[in-house]
Amino acid sequence: MPSSPNRIENTSPGTSFGLFWRRWISDPKGIGAVAPSSPGLTRRMAREVVLRAGEVVVELGPGTGTVTQALIKAGIPEDRLILVELDPEMHAFLVGKFPKALVLQGNAAELDEILPPRWRGRVSAVVSSLPLLSIPMDVRRRIADAVFQVLAPKGHLIQFTYSPFSPLRNAVPDLKSERTGFAAFNLPPATIWRYTTGGDGGKARPRPAAS
Repeated sequence: MPSSPNRIENTSPGTSFGLFWRRWISDPKGIGAVAPSSPGLTRRMAREVVLRAGEVVVELGPGTGTVTQALIKAGIPEDRLILVELDPEMHAFLVGKFPKALVLQGNAAELDEILPPRWRGRVSAVVSSLPLLSIPMDVRRRIADAVFQVLAPKGHLIQFTYSPFSPLRNAVPDLKSERTGFAAFNLPPATIWRYTTGGDGGKARPRPAAS
């Protein structure tokens, strides 16, 4: 049977911990963390997610799947998860680790383009582990805009950051932010933010021009 373009064989040997450190050594800025997310952080993020009937949950930058596992443990069915990972080796690892999920290799700033059309406007929540503080502000704006293009009307974005301040301040004109959690024992300590907008999720808006 021919393989799906979004599903490739798991060619990443070793454990998730080993993969994390191998990729961190190769691209520390791209990984954006000095250690995998702690169980306390992943549980707090998963608690923010409410999956509604007929919708899915999208995870951006799942890495080795620590947040993914927490989402599944919290009751989100694996086959209702769409994982978007840019790193090819981590993408391959995720395909093998979560065979029921849809694992896409692509850029989060293009989420509204790479997400299958049937799910646009039917995303209950987007959960992000992207290292936004190391991403230029114009790209952060594109990521935020792409997220709110695909969210359902009551959808929201969950993001953690190592800064006490919101990494998406001024990213979207009507963005509403709320600090919802703090993982003191994560390395380093992390703050969880919940974002919504005053407009309708999934409603097309002009995309900001790429610089």
